[in-house]
Amino acid sequence: MPRSRINIAESNDEQGVAVFEEDIKPKSRRSSAIVDSDSEDGDDDDAVRMFSSQAPEMSQDIRPARDTEKSNLLNLGEEAREKVLTDLLRLCLFKALAGQPINRSDCAKEAGLTDSRISNAAFEEVNIRLRNIFDFELKRIPAWMERMKNIPNRFKDRYYAINVLEDDSDNGAHSKTIHSIHKSAAVEKGLLMVVLALTYCKGEPTNDGSRWILDKDLYHLLHKIDENIHPDPPVPGSKRNRGTENKDGGEGMTPDVDIVLARFVDMDYLIREKATKQQMDVCSNAEDTSFFFCMGPRAVMEIGRRQVIYFCAEILDEEPDPTMLAELEHTEGVEDVPMTA
Repeated sequence: MPRSRINIAESNDEQGVAVFEEDIKPKSRRSSAIVDSDSEDGDDDDAVRMFSSQAPEMSQDIRPARDTEKSNLLNLGEEAREKVLTDLLRLCLFKALAGQPINRSDCAKEAGLTDSRISNAAFEEVNIRLRNIFDFELKRIPAWMERMKNIPNRFKDRYYAINVLEDDSDNGAHSKTIHSIHKSAAVEKGLLMVVLALTYCKGEPTNDGSRWILDKDLYHLLHKIDENIHPDPPVPGSKRNRGTENKDGGEGMTPDVDIVLARFVDMDYLIREKATKQQMDVCSNAEDTSFFFCMGPRAVMEIGRRQVIYFCAEILDEEPDPTMLAELEHTEGVEDVPMTA
């Protein structure tokens, strides 16, 4: 049975890393600074590969409450106000722990906020409590994403609970604790980084800062990395056998990519949209049943495009592509200043 190579950071499979290196060489509008390397990796040891940490992209604060909205919230009375705020806080916290996006309008209604004139004030107060008690903070998508031509409107009405607890240790003990509780969760995080790398580095660039990859191309690239993964995306409305999975876990475990990708879409790590006529005209492999993927708001806010670029560069043992970094500066207006590794 072919062995999984998804867990790139922990794998010593030189062939798997080589295939991944070949597949993440980026598409660039003007040039490709990341090219084939003739370096020999025969001296690789068994140590876990460590990657530098880059700052995620600047998100936006939640919608501010006007003075009249704050007054309307106070006029509810203490008991009614606390019930609404407690219900909304509980709902936001549950969604945060489940990794779900917070649809502002839907959550307000579910918490009993029928008056839209107080919802912004209620979210503002709930955000203070989330930060002070649980180290979560509600944020909106970055400004450049709001300006994306192809982003669905539903993302503009969503908040995301971001973990703002700072890691005091140099070895990232806090991150390891929350991401390595279960082996399967760690494997999914590894798969997420691989998918984001393929999506962003092999996706077709657009003028709004996004990059989109055809589902067929994504599955084909994933199959080249791990032969247990189906080489083609699922056909809508049909069922197929799951990819091979080693039940013993460890490096040989391959997750069900169909299910995991769907979960990434539900959590807004990825955006998945049906191919448009314009995309089908540009991409010869696209059909009316095809879909395109791009980095979602949660991936941008928790990980960031810069982190993906540096991740790819370090896999290739090369410098980050200056052309791709220039694209970031064009959209986000932030100079490229990496954090401490």
